[in-house]
Amino acid sequence: MSETLVEAVSLAVELGGRRVVDGVSLKADAGQVVAVVGPNGAGKTTVLRALAGLIGSTGELRVAGEDPRRASAQANARRRAYCAQKPACAWDYRVRDLGEIVRAPETFTEWLARLGLDELGERRLSELSGGEQKAAHLAMAFASLAEPFGTLLLLDEPAASLDVGRQMLTASAIRRFAQAGGATVVATHDLSFARSCDIVVILAEGRLVGVGAPSSALTPEIIAATWGA
Repeated sequence: MSETLVEAVSLAVELGGRRVVDGVSLKADAGQVVAVVGPNGAGKTTVLRALAGLIGSTGELRVAGEDPRRASAQANARRRAYCAQKPACAWDYRVRDLGEIVRAPETFTEWLARLGLDELGERRLSELSGGEQKAAHLAMAFASLAEPFGTLLLLDEPAASLDVGRQMLTASAIRRFAQAGGATVVATHDLSFARSCDIVVILAEGRLVGVGAPSSALTPEIIAATWGA
């Protein structure tokens, strides 16, 4: 039986006095890739940030056996990694410096190669395209977890800004991470990618409207009702 690496029950988040996520339940087991989909403003990013313990929430939440809202930053860093949709850095590091920041330079170099960035290690972040910067931060997120087994990767729109080639490399890297015993939760607008995942979670206006295997969750009827298309 697979280990459950993240489980949320009735997760809710209030921002600015408004409830933006209301009663969302989901889980991901080791070896699974879970897609969180929905129209703009559905709450996808907020759910990922809540799962990471980066914002306050109510409801039950466990990540690798612990509640990230109560664990230390160091403990959370060992169990989960989060990559924002638009990662930013206050300093103009060289690409290879990102591996030093997560104290895993060799692993970072390996992930750079898997994402097609192995020749850019000496370049500054400011010298990269938007897609290359995104891929470099994705490699940093992958490398920050020394061993995928038993850990959780949270990715917000990982294919955003990437060209088709790197989108395919990223999808392959996500699946490779899961096959190594980790779990990945991906917020995405890409329904084609979602159909390749193990589980699809559908949100609308901060609420859960569907969950299940892609074949049962992404039916034409549900897509029409959720996206109006």
